Amino acid sequence: MQVTAVVIKALSVVLQYGMLFFLLFFVYRAARLMTAAARPVVEDIYAETEITAAEAVLTVLEAADESMIGRRFAFGDSISIGRGDANDIVINDGYVSHRHARVELWNNLYVIEDLGSVNKTYVNGQEIAGRQYLQSGDIISIGTVTFQFGR
Repeated sequence: MQVTAVVIKALSVVLQYGMLFFLLFFVYRAARLMTAAARPVVEDIYAETEITAAEAVLTVLEAADESMIGRRFAFGDSISIGRGDANDIVINDGYVSHRHARVELWNNLYVIEDLGSVNKTYVNGQEIAGRQYLQSGDIISIGTVTFQFGR
């Protein structure tokens, strides 16, 4: 009887410490993921390209192709985005149409237009239909790429 009680007690202690170790490991991994997510995507997104008052800029915040992250695309009247080589911004992504979207200056304001893409264009998380005016700071999602519009 006493041997069984000792074995049960030892097994209980091992399971308790095992659960404690697992819990601490989980907290450690969660903390590492949160600190990695909290780091800025780009240290200084305005350091690379100077833009004039007559220009706007699209800054890549997120992309499957990590070499695109932080890139800035300054433009004046219009800029085209898509998978095809004829675009100003070429995104090699299966979720992006060959001619996906265009941002252009219209009545002194910038407008984004989805060009009939299959996977749509999103501004601030909302699917756009036709044209939509852009404001500085708007977030544009096209495929797996996320841009921030600035003026």
